[in-house]
Amino acid sequence: MKRIAVTFFALVLCGAAAVALAAGDAAKGADLAKGCACHKSKGDLDGQDAAALLKKMEAYKAGQGENKAMIAIMKKHSDENMADLAAYYASLPKK
Repeated sequence: MKRIAVTFFALVLCGAAAVALAAGDAAKGADLAKGCACHKSKGDLDGQDAAALLKKMEAYKAGQGENKAMIAIMKKHSDENMADLAAYYASLPKK
């Protein structure tokens, strides 16, 4: 029983670490977002859920969706950059 508890605890810690790493750095995302003129002027991403934003960006990077410009833009970004951008936009107050 003790071994099961230790294993469960280790898995929980690993999961928490993975979530923390996937969270992204909002400050780095702010620098990356300087080139996002459309979203900056609209404010349409401000305050949205970071996980949902990251999922959308990953879909664009995979070539999914109808917005060819976003597909091209996201293909140039690393997974870390996309996590940073998602963290940045999620940190902004909704307009």
